[in-house]
Amino acid sequence: MLPAEEFYRDRTIDLVVPYEPGGGYDLYARDMAPYLGACIGGDVKVVNEAGAGGLLATSNTAAGEPDGTRVQIVNTVGAVSAQIGGADGINFDLGELSWITRVSAEATVVVAAADGRFESFDQMRASENPVRFVSTGPGSSDYVSPPLLRQIFDFPIDVISGFAGSGEARTAYLRGDADAQVLPVASTIGAIRSGEIRPLLVIGETASPLLEGVPRARDLEVAGQPQRETLSSLLKLVDLSRTIVAPPGLPADRLEYVRDGFECALSDPDLVAASAEQRRPIEFMSGAELTEAMRTVLDADPAFRQIIQDIT
Repeated sequence: MLPAEEFYRDRTIDLVVPYEPGGGYDLYARDMAPYLGACIGGDVKVVNEAGAGGLLATSNTAAGEPDGTRVQIVNTVGAVSAQIGGADGINFDLGELSWITRVSAEATVVVAAADGRFESFDQMRASENPVRFVSTGPGSSDYVSPPLLRQIFDFPIDVISGFAGSGEARTAYLRGDADAQVLPVASTIGAIRSGEIRPLLVIGETASPLLEGVPRARDLEVAGQPQRETLSSLLKLVDLSRTIVAPPGLPADRLEYVRDGFECALSDPDLVAASAEQRRPIEFMSGAELTEAMRTVLDADPAFRQIIQDIT
């Protein structure tokens, strides 16, 4: 077998995005691709494989040839939740994938229409009628987060799913057919800045000035220890927001070479600066650290796991 450096020289690598072009995951991949190509000595092509709320591509990666020519950016919140819940259509075991790196630890945000019925998360928590959350379906953070918020903060919800994308879902609550959505920070900033939507709660950590003063889930009081443990599990999962994986069984030398390539790319000052300017921050985590963190989230507390299983 060729040494990894020689194998990757002038070879084309597919960087797979599990959604249509134009979204946050796609933009992250396109930002990284030229830097990764320079670091590994080959060509990196972004390939969009949309379907099943992001789960189709991950199933394809799990069944892919472990030769190092396919890597994928993953919606970790959605993929972990789908696996824990045994969602229909998954054909992967996240514990068996070759984990490369974390790209970002992007927080998610509960948002509502600026002229909607909720002006604060306190109002949402106090609602006697179900809060109508929109979702693109299983495999997405906007599907799994609302039931977890219901358990943690004790307020009624309904989840309306089946939207083709987050833009279509947003239209539903902007026109008053629903109330709210849970989205990554980068997917909300433009609409928050324009005054179209209002941020109500931040789940995770963010330094965005547009979210100053918005309550953090970690800081809010909850009813008891079970709710606190479920919140802790959610925060640990969100901390793994966007990750990179390869098929199971990637040879050790190629795994380390690709990990080193991503570390090289994600630490490039030009990429880091451009990503920060575009409000798509890079938050690198090594492959070894990520593998250990994934073991932790896949073994989440029983209450968290039960909620996920109940909704999938």
